[in-house]
Amino acid sequence: MSEHPPAAEPWPEPAALPVPDAEQEPPSGHPPARNYLARPEQRRIFWRFMPPALIAMLLLGWVERSWFASVPAPVRPQVDTKVAEVPADPNLADAIVIEAEPDPLPGDADEYGAPVDALARIRDDTVFRGAEEEAWFQIWMTLRSTDTRSLAKAPARRVSFTELFGQPRSYRGRLVRFRGTLHRLEKLSAPANPYDIKDYWQGWLEPEGGPVSPIVVYFLRLPDDMPHGMKISEQVDVVGYFFKRWAYAATDTVRIAPLVLALEPTWKPRPPDSPAGHSIGTIALVTMAAVVLLTMLGIRAAGSGPGRKQPPPPADLSATLSDVELFSPDEALRRLADSERLSDRSPAKEPLS
Repeated sequence: MSEHPPAAEPWPEPAALPVPDAEQEPPSGHPPARNYLARPEQRRIFWRFMPPALIAMLLLGWVERSWFASVPAPVRPQVDTKVAEVPADPNLADAIVIEAEPDPLPGDADEYGAPVDALARIRDDTVFRGAEEEAWFQIWMTLRSTDTRSLAKAPARRVSFTELFGQPRSYRGRLVRFRGTLHRLEKLSAPANPYDIKDYWQGWLEPEGGPVSPIVVYFLRLPDDMPHGMKISEQVDVVGYFFKRWAYAATDTVRIAPLVLALEPTWKPRPPDSPAGHSIGTIALVTMAAVVLLTMLGIRAAGSGPGRKQPPPPADLSATLSDVELFSPDEALRRLADSERLSDRSPAKEPLS
């Protein structure tokens, strides 16, 4: 009779190992490493820095508008350029107004661009008159006999619109200098004359410093490549001889304007427009908006790009062990003992009789 080995003592159950809590803080002195490529971390950085930056840009724009605002343009003086009507005596229906002969022009004859007796026949606040043709063409001959450099260096007095308009007799036939913007420039034919002057250029100039009323300037020639037409805007310097206060038909009534004869304008091509006129606040806001847009696009591209794979979902342990038979440690030892007894009774191990 064979003896059976004593049953094995049950193994003690192993002590449960402590499972670390996923949300447990790491030990002090060792902060967790941040993944700056993760979308939550990128969102955190975006919302931490972008709102303060936008607020700073708005404050800079407010400071610029409040403290560095452009100085408003000075109010230009207004001048009434309408032709004054001569009051008539109602008791004399057929009365004729005869203008008195003006006093001789003061000063040396060399100061004038035409003979003094020809200049004395000029009348202000009128259209061109036949009696003024001699002074008109004599001034053109004086201009044609000089050159641009000599006129630029000549002792011409710098005048304003108000001076020419208010003191026409003081400047009649004298050399004057002024600056302004040409808004209209067209070529006109000259009347028949023995001086071989066939045409000239008529320009309407807005004087620098105002008012908005024009100065009419006639030029004998123009610089090369200078624009001309009915709608231009060109800065020029003018040196020429004052002729008269000329009457012209405006859109509303008959008005008067100072009329000057010049050889040619001093003109320089205007440089192309630059963005310097844009305010600092506008540029800053546009730049910040572009940075915000690019940052958002970068975050989206980093989260959904082809090279970035999403982590696999966590495995379901219950589904994985659904086909596995689970038992306790006591049951496992019992089954191990039974398997050993069965192996001892196998025919290969029976004793021979």
